[in-house]
Amino acid sequence: MIDCPTSLLPTSTLNTCLAWQSSESSKYNCSGDEFLASLTPGKHAGVTANYLSFNTKVATPHYPDRAEMLTRCTGGTIVFSEAEDIAVEPIKDIGSASAAGAELYDAYLMSYSFTSEASGLGLFETLNERIREKTTMLHFEDIFPKVRNMGEYRKDGKTNIDLLISDGDFFVPVVRIDLLERDGLPLPHTWDDLVELANYYNGTDLNDDGETHDDWGFCIFPRTGSGFFEAWIPELMYSTWATTDQTTGIQQGFLFNDQTFEPRIGTGFERAMNYWKELWPLSADACTTSTFAEGRCAIGLAPPGCWKGIFVNTEEGGVAWRNRTNGDWGPILRDENGNALWRPSWQNGTYAEPYRLKPLGSLVVVDRATDQLVDCGPKTCPKGEKIKASDELPDDDRARVLVDSPHLGKWINRVPFHWSGGFGTGIRRSANNEVKDLMFDFFAYVNSPITSVDDIVIPSWLDDWRYSQLESYELNYKTGGWNFDAWNEHQRVMKYALGNDANSARTLQLPGVLLYTRDVMLDQFQKFIAGEKSIEITKEESIAGWNDATAAYGKINQLDNYRAALGLDSLSTFQKCTLHRQEMDAIDPAICKEEEDNSTLIIIILCSIVGAGIISLVIYFLYKRYKSFQAIKNAHEQQMEGTLNEATRALRQLDYPLHLVRGDEFIAEKQLTRHEVLRNSHRLTVLDNIGDVDAFIQTGKQVVFFSHQWTSFNHPDPTNDQYKCMVNALHALAKQSGWKNNLRDVYVWVDCSCIPQTNASVQNLAIRSLVVYASSATYFVICAPETKHSDLDDVCDLATYQRRMWCRAEQLCYSMRNGTSGMFVAKGKPGAFELRPVESDFFLESLHVFNGDLTCCRFEHKGMESCDRQSLVVPILGLYGELLGAFHNGVKGGNSNNISAVKAFLKEVDAHQEDVFPRKFNRVMWCNNIRVEEEAILFGDLIDRMRARIKNGNMFVPVERGGTESTVSSTGLLRHGTNDSIMHGVCNFPEA
Repeated sequence: MIDCPTSLLPTSTLNTCLAWQSSESSKYNCSGDEFLASLTPGKHAGVTANYLSFNTKVATPHYPDRAEMLTRCTGGTIVFSEAEDIAVEPIKDIGSASAAGAELYDAYLMSYSFTSEASGLGLFETLNERIREKTTMLHFEDIFPKVRNMGEYRKDGKTNIDLLISDGDFFVPVVRIDLLERDGLPLPHTWDDLVELANYYNGTDLNDDGETHDDWGFCIFPRTGSGFFEAWIPELMYSTWATTDQTTGIQQGFLFNDQTFEPRIGTGFERAMNYWKELWPLSADACTTSTFAEGRCAIGLAPPGCWKGIFVNTEEGGVAWRNRTNGDWGPILRDENGNALWRPSWQNGTYAEPYRLKPLGSLVVVDRATDQLVDCGPKTCPKGEKIKASDELPDDDRARVLVDSPHLGKWINRVPFHWSGGFGTGIRRSANNEVKDLMFDFFAYVNSPITSVDDIVIPSWLDDWRYSQLESYELNYKTGGWNFDAWNEHQRVMKYALGNDANSARTLQLPGVLLYTRDVMLDQFQKFIAGEKSIEITKEESIAGWNDATAAYGKINQLDNYRAALGLDSLSTFQKCTLHRQEMDAIDPAICKEEEDNSTLIIIILCSIVGAGIISLVIYFLYKRYKSFQAIKNAHEQQMEGTLNEATRALRQLDYPLHLVRGDEFIAEKQLTRHEVLRNSHRLTVLDNIGDVDAFIQTGKQVVFFSHQWTSFNHPDPTNDQYKCMVNALHALAKQSGWKNNLRDVYVWVDCSCIPQTNASVQNLAIRSLVVYASSATYFVICAPETKHSDLDDVCDLATYQRRMWCRAEQLCYSMRNGTSGMFVAKGKPGAFELRPVESDFFLESLHVFNGDLTCCRFEHKGMESCDRQSLVVPILGLYGELLGAFHNGVKGGNSNNISAVKAFLKEVDAHQEDVFPRKFNRVMWCNNIRVEEEAILFGDLIDRMRARIKNGNMFVPVERGGTESTVSSTGLLRHGTNDSIMHGVCNFPEA
């Protein structure tokens, strides 16, 4: 609908236009929900878009209704058409390297694994800018990191978002936990465990019907006989293969060598094929039949959407696992009169919901240098974990009743495998702009948390892709027909597999992927399973078949696409000419020849120059070296001065707002809740600048800063012991301080809830504000109950807390500005609790922040660009400068406790500067699977420069109007609520 140009029209004409506009708006209804209310009524009036869907009634049954609601609001019409084959038809329409597209459709439902060729050719509308413009409604950051990545394609040094993914799809194992309890068996963790259990239960009566001929040890999706999905049978084998061959994350990949593009078909492939040869005769179909629903399977492996269709009442297949009858849950088999016959039950007779497990893994992995199997451990499996005892599992984990695994304490490499079923929506780049606008509004609408939190529980092929969709049982899953156990285990597995730290792997993403998977690997898989070929012949023919498929599409093209799908840049022309000269010459002999000619020409020129006058050359190079040295020196000076200025500013402003959780809401959460979940549900109090923080404190609000160590590599508090300790500490502080029992005037800061966890760039901004966060607190509580680290054998307590670098940094930031009088230690064993003030000298060990332990160093920074030590240089340098400046100019006010702490810190720096502020540190990094040890700069000469600034009195204070004012002032060391406090950077010290 056209908006009236209010600044151009005469008053009478404008009034007429506005009246018409109001009349037109009344034709549209945008009151359905918050997303629709954000749109302009009639925005897409007269626009029609053609959308190619796939099996809409089953895959995305809610989309047509949502499209109709969008039409009533905007006037745009979306025409749904159905593809017969989601792997082929969208590509035929959008186009490929070998054929122009028919371009009958404007947008598509697609599987992420079939999009790489179109992405490489730039045929998709890149969604990055559209997502940015829609961020308040779309909440892109709420989407699980691994799901977001599925829609990305690396091209020309940039990451393009070509698909908006709405499907967190990977293979999830499910086991009949009632059988394990009955027979005294542990949870399966490895593929060996799976084979053993499948053999144990196959052909036994699993549902008490007296029959054994159709009871199976293992049910899978897909399986022979399931039609279209037979093409994806090899992906089951890929999911096993990945557990030995990928250990550091998606970018490592496991199917091809990312330099030579040779298939990595070796020891890991052979091991995977042998597992499936043993499993295949023990298996039945899990999704397209009622076998699992009728209790005739012991274990299942399928995407979450398969289990959702089985476990929730649906018309498809008539399966009703969760019809609630007579106030009870469960899949009750009934006779013709409706009498209950059977359902899976615990030994006490209550319903035993089938149990969702973390993805299976391997205790051994392939050493890529030798292609031999080695034990999984912290170095060989940097994303691995230790197998826990049953009593170490969370209190609400039903597997606590089972016996311990025989692998207790061993490291396992788990790999969530994203098969080709992950659905997303894409827009054809060449479509009309108005049509593209309409389709993106529709895709954003069905993807947004505003609609998808409710829609996700509808039986469909879409699996949870957002944190908010799994926020609470009562929010959506309870009304969607799930019981608590099903939701609890589902959300735990989804968050594990789709989060930032998971060692997820993906299926093939290449042009002609069906040629590799269906035509080559499916044939090899079936013949090997049938015993028609040996493993050696299978390996040879699989390699040959994949190489033939590569040749058909071009090796360089396939290599570029493979790397792009992994998130890697293309190899340089020099690298390609070195590794793939024959293929490069086949593309264009001039490319590599030009590289060689350039090299030859350079040699000739150099020799001529040397022959003509070596003295002139020497002089020239000396001059160039001098200029280069001067440039480097100037750049270094600018960098050092910039860092000093940055450190100064970090104490006077919030690079990222202070986020707090109100005390009563913190207690209501029942656990430490992720920042993004609290943010999206509007349960965080946000203070945007230091003035707001000061005003907030002066109104009498209490801020309790909880400092604790993470007791898992990927989760802050898997046992919930630290959360319970924090709650006890809040109540104890309230009692001794006389706060209101409802705790509505008390606010909590704790890292995982108050610092972004998903976006690394924003997280770094928050870290730079750590000094302000800590010093803003009225109380600082060290939470260090005795509890076991979930991934190690270590017991975590106050001693291990004090060794952590982050814990030391938080103590330093608080105690240097506030003293130790407001600091407490909360500790004790599970079931016990003790809160006491810290000793006055407790903080002394924390002065050596940078000698503390870090998880990133334990894992040798695999998949990381830097060490966490480096992220703390700016805030700690700023704090040191502030304190030194305060004493240099003369301390005003303060209390003896605070001043003595600062004096101790400055004295320690003077005596042991190299220990407190190391100039350099030894760092281990991994680059292209090569371990590199290096000496990296930490503080360098920044401390000396800061001292010189303060001594010279070069002090400038930035003011809000954008300038700087030269000033000298003395600074106090007082706590909250005083006029001369240095708490929020009132002291003045150098910045320029």
